Amino acid sequence: MKIGIDLDDTICRTTEIVHDRVEKYASQHNLNPLDVMNDEVLKEEFFNQYLEDIYTNVEIKRDVEKVLKRLKNKGNEIYIITARSNSFVSTEINVTEITKKWLKEHGIEVEGIITSAYGESKAKACKRLQLDWMIDDDPMNYKQITAHGIKCILFDDRGKYNLNEYYATTWQEVEKYIERNR
Repeated sequence: MKIGIDLDDTICRTTEIVHDRVEKYASQHNLNPLDVMNDEVLKEEFFNQYLEDIYTNVEIKRDVEKVLKRLKNKGNEIYIITARSNSFVSTEINVTEITKKWLKEHGIEVEGIITSAYGESKAKACKRLQLDWMIDDDPMNYKQITAHGIKCILFDDRGKYNLNEYYATTWQEVEKYIERNR
């Protein structure tokens, strides 16, 4: 099977590290943290300063490495399909290279990485790759992906959504669901 997986807030805890770095940036510049994300100039300055740090030091979620290794060992192909993009910054960081390095450091082997994919473009990437499954934390992506005929698991380990089906709260649940629905 071919399995696509979102990165931020699905495999790793991006919201938490962004929040931490926004607090730090706001404190350093005597700003309200809300102003940093609501002002385009401040937001660009923030991401120019912290995006590489965020993507390099983001914490992996529990059991991801073990589950993905088992899925790979069963012959599945794993693809990362992420909204991560260089468009957030005007500096010379290479988001794809930082992401590859982070994945390698965490023992995650993938067939490919597609960046700058969100909503309809993520759904089209899933269709182009002929994925059997996509795992994502964003309900809008879920709707777009399933509308293209791709099975999708909505990952919600923080209780963000009031969901009743097709979601998982742990990586163990993701693995069991995929195995049951081969």
